Amino acid sequence: MIRSLKEEDIPLILSWYNWYIEHSEATFETEQLSLQEFQDRVHMIMKTYPWIILEEDGKPVGYAYLASFIPRAAYDWTIDLAIYLDPEQRGKGYGDLLMDAVIEIAKKAGYVNMVSIITKGNIPSEKLHEKHGFVKMGEFDESGYKFGKWLGVTYYTLRLNPPAKHPDKPINPEI
Repeated sequence: MIRSLKEEDIPLILSWYNWYIEHSEATFETEQLSLQEFQDRVHMIMKTYPWIILEEDGKPVGYAYLASFIPRAAYDWTIDLAIYLDPEQRGKGYGDLLMDAVIEIAKKAGYVNMVSIITKGNIPSEKLHEKHGFVKMGEFDESGYKFGKWLGVTYYTLRLNPPAKHPDKPINPEI
């Protein structure tokens, strides 16, 4: 089941995100976040963008959210995507379910483009995005330094809706 994030989900999904910070190159953050820091981030994002939870048998197993790609008004129709799974639930198809849901939400909201920035070499994430129609648009080598090495990123994009001549502002839809 896909639903909106609830306040009581925040400590659990923070534990997942902190796991990725400590054990993965999926995020370029290098220091774990406190509950307050993460709550502030979630609340700021949810003022404008959707944040969804995927549940399996009543238990959260992953989340996805949309956020500003670049915080300038002309970019309002292009959004950034993030998907994270419970580290113990990877490889079960939950990423596909979240991706399908967040793409549909973004289309209905009126966004034109979705961008996802993936650490180079994150093959599962690259394959997930390509499976859902994302196209590799550019690479930046040695953009971040984590775990004692330089890491690059790949930008993937997905066209959600055709660009309108005079577009309405996208809306944060109810989930």
